[in-house]
Amino acid sequence: MKKRYNLSEAAEILGLTRQGLYYWIKKGWVTPKRDYKGHPVFMDADLKKIKKWKDKLEEV
Repeated sequence: MKKRYNLSEAAEILGLTRQGLYYWIKKGWVTPKRDYKGHPVFMDADLKKIKKWKDKLEEV
């Protein structure tokens, strides 16, 4: 079974605050999957993609 991360876990892995990641979701920069309650969830592949994007932003 694939590991799923909630907002707090994903933010910690990405080196962001929970609020920072939520802001990115609200802006439409990040689109998480949703669980049955409508809460955002992230898979390993999602986190890799976001991390790659975040690293490119930091290069500029």
